[in-house]
Amino acid sequence: MKAFAHVLAITFLASSTFLTSSRPMSAQTAVAENVHERLAAAVQKLQAACATDLNRFCSTVTPGEGRQFFCVMAHEDKISTKCDHALYDAFRNVGRAVMLIGQAADLCWPDIEKYCADIPEGGGRIAQCLVDKKASVDRGCQAALDQLPATKQ
Repeated sequence: MKAFAHVLAITFLASSTFLTSSRPMSAQTAVAENVHERLAAAVQKLQAACATDLNRFCSTVTPGEGRQFFCVMAHEDKISTKCDHALYDAFRNVGRAVMLIGQAADLCWPDIEKYCADIPEGGGRIAQCLVDKKASVDRGCQAALDQLPATKQ
């Protein structure tokens, strides 16, 4: 259960910071937009599944800065099965994504150094660089990029 609460923390923190960013979407790369959309969908799914629990245990908590997370953590032994299952699904998906990103980073590292060394980190810029150079990168890197849902175009 503790691991599920950590996923909830990420999603609630994301919903109060990343998803409410004042940056215009046109300034973000295609990869960052895709990640943003997928994160927004995951946050909405968790918030819907856990709405009753949030209302029951955390209705007086002001959203943002992890406050709802800490409230849910204080009540983690009482949350509903529906919320628990949604958290499990989110945890599993986050774990799978982290594994795929790690594999892609390992396989694409020579291509990152070759084609994207001058690209600033963050905001999906390196992933977008690899997507832009996909025809030139190693076949192993191409295959790894194909496994990342956020980089599919």
